[in-house]
Amino acid sequence: MDMSIQLKSSTGAICTLSLSFNNDGPLGTFFRYICDNGTYIARYDDLYDGKDNKIDVSKVDVSMNGIELQDREFFAAIREGREPRASVAQVLPCYRVLDRLERELVGR
Repeated sequence: MDMSIQLKSSTGAICTLSLSFNNDGPLGTFFRYICDNGTYIARYDDLYDGKDNKIDVSKVDVSMNGIELQDREFFAAIREGREPRASVAQVLPCYRVLDRLERELVGR
């Protein structure tokens, strides 16, 4: 199952998000990111380029464990009395757009 979302901005720039769920292997095996300056593969907590060379990301954050980073951000937001960077409220507008698209495609 493949999915592609394509948008064109007012400047004419095109943004494409493509997802493929035809992955051979256990869930969460890897994610492939293809962009204008290369291909990147994320395997668990490691990042590789398109030629399978490991990329040093040790200076990016205190940890490369996504769950740990998410937990750190969540508790920091509580301590600081602010909304977390990846809150449900921030993604609701996106889900509303996806809902409208689905309704149009289904013909409701």
